[in-house]
Amino acid sequence: MSVFFRPTGLHTPARHMAVVLPVLCAVPLLLAASRAQAQTPPTVPPGPSQTKLTLRAEGHVQTLPDELTPTFRIESRDKSPASAQQAVNGRVGKAMEQAARVDGVTTAALEYTVSEQQQEKSNTSLWVAQQTLTFKAHDSKTLLPLVGQLQAQGLILEQLEWSVSDERRAALTLQAETEAVKDLQKQARILAETLGQHVTRFERVDVSAQPLPRPMPVMLMAARMGADAAQAPVPSSTGEAQTIRASASATVLLAP
Repeated sequence: MSVFFRPTGLHTPARHMAVVLPVLCAVPLLLAASRAQAQTPPTVPPGPSQTKLTLRAEGHVQTLPDELTPTFRIESRDKSPASAQQAVNGRVGKAMEQAARVDGVTTAALEYTVSEQQQEKSNTSLWVAQQTLTFKAHDSKTLLPLVGQLQAQGLILEQLEWSVSDERRAALTLQAETEAVKDLQKQARILAETLGQHVTRFERVDVSAQPLPRPMPVMLMAARMGADAAQAPVPSSTGEAQTIRASASATVLLAP
């Protein structure tokens, strides 16, 4: 009797699993690769090269001073410190009352000192009281007659100086700074044309003003001579032109 065996196909699923497992393992790798590709930023083409210029410039404006300031010293000597101070106080008060009657004059009573001085010859001491008094005005025609009157009264004129007022200095400083910046713009334009390029923008600009020199005192000798005279003449004084300066620096970007 012949016996026949029919394949049952029990080993077929094993062959299918062998094919499916590599495919399943490859899926995460493909997803990771696509995700990494999506996260890579696009390449940006390089822009045109730029040239940097560092420039410096100055601006200046000339002006006549518009403010006159005389400085007086009021002094009194006495054996008694109280008497010396009373004399100074009285003379300062009288001078300030005179100045108050003149339009446009500003008065300031400043440093006040009292000291004892030894007299070697007489072997005694004197008390010296001093105070500084300043007057300020824009119009010298009204201030200078007052200065002459105070000199005639024995007040000692320490100095007489012209200066530029704060308001005028601020306005002219801005004008000098503007001139400096305009010069920067001119330099940048000319140099860019020479290099065959053009100005794209000013990357940085620094502007600064230079302080004015302190005015030199005038009429000092004439003032002391007049203080000893019975009738002091009216002093004369004219201010010299002063220069207000400003400097500027900048970094300028050029492109073809």
